[in-house]
Amino acid sequence: MKKELIFPLIAGLILGVLVMLFWQLNAKLNTSSARLAQLEQATNSNTQAVSEIVGFINQATGQNGQNGAANGQTPATTPAQ
Repeated sequence: MKKELIFPLIAGLILGVLVMLFWQLNAKLNTSSARLAQLEQATNSNTQAVSEIVGFINQATGQNGQNGAANGQTPATTPAQ
């Protein structure tokens, strides 16, 4: 192999390795982004469900803010007497 071909070959290999590393990083970032979006959607859904359940419990027990609001507690955390 000629000496003139060794330097471009090494430079090409290094450049190829860098391109592959950035490509892998981009693929992992895209996967993480998709997972994060799914997690945010599930969290929003669960938060809404919990809020509805707490509202239902407060309505069913007649605690619409009368007992807990006076002593600084939310209706859902009012202690049993």
